[in-house]
Amino acid sequence: MTSISIPPPPSFTLLVQGRLIHCSRRVIASSSLFMDMVELVEEDTSPIPIPTFISRQIMLDLVEMVEKGDWECAHLILVSLSYLLDFLIAADFLGCERLKSVLEEKVKDKLCDSNWREVFYYTKNILGLDNTIKHTMGHVCTRLVELAGEKDSLPMECDPYQQEYVQFTPDILKLILKHKYLGNSLRFCILRNWVSGNSEEKEEIFEMLLLVQFKEIEDSKVEEILNEVETWDIGNENLESFNKVIENAKKERELESLMRKKFSNKLQCQGHHLNHDMFFEIPGGPDVFFEM
Repeated sequence: MTSISIPPPPSFTLLVQGRLIHCSRRVIASSSLFMDMVELVEEDTSPIPIPTFISRQIMLDLVEMVEKGDWECAHLILVSLSYLLDFLIAADFLGCERLKSVLEEKVKDKLCDSNWREVFYYTKNILGLDNTIKHTMGHVCTRLVELAGEKDSLPMECDPYQQEYVQFTPDILKLILKHKYLGNSLRFCILRNWVSGNSEEKEEIFEMLLLVQFKEIEDSKVEEILNEVETWDIGNENLESFNKVIENAKKERELESLMRKKFSNKLQCQGHHLNHDMFFEIPGGPDVFFEM
């Protein structure tokens, strides 16, 4: 009887800090970088070199997780934040998008007041980690909203993050100002605090002023804002454009107020007719009440 031999699955080798790690094609397929390298050198059986900034332990964990199908990264549940960040950077570099998206959420879940700075400064210059930057700024925005409370305002001396975000680039501050949970008065407070250390960024300041929905702010506060902006020296042209923005915002607010008033009056009128009709639909009509 002739035995049928089944060829073993193709095996690959990774060269990590001078030592070899063996893996199956499943690991190669999880990384867009590995796939590109394998396609370029199909006949070459030499090990795939891994950059030295990726530790051997990270590659051992990555290989084990992919081989076992641990796409939820349960293997990393007890690791430190710094190790998680290094793993995220490695996954981003290798193009392991499935693992990367889960790692981003794990980092997000660990964010708190004591570590957001570490996360931000560790990842801010890595292009592929924009989601983590957004999550970090989201944490800051959530805390600012809590501090501002119902007043939707935060004086400079009460802002615990002002010393940090005054050093942010305009792009990072725009990310904060676009956060959906920020009220518009609070948006202006944050911008005002940033301007205190970046007054030379005239064009950027003007662009960020346009991120505030001034029609949502009451007239008295808008007047205060206008007076404040006039002291910023953003240039005559920008200041003139800003004044037009304020004028248009006021017109929009007045128009919306008028529309709401008309709609409210219409509802009241309809309600009156409805009650009147219901009144006359009573058997015997309204006279029945006078006969009682």
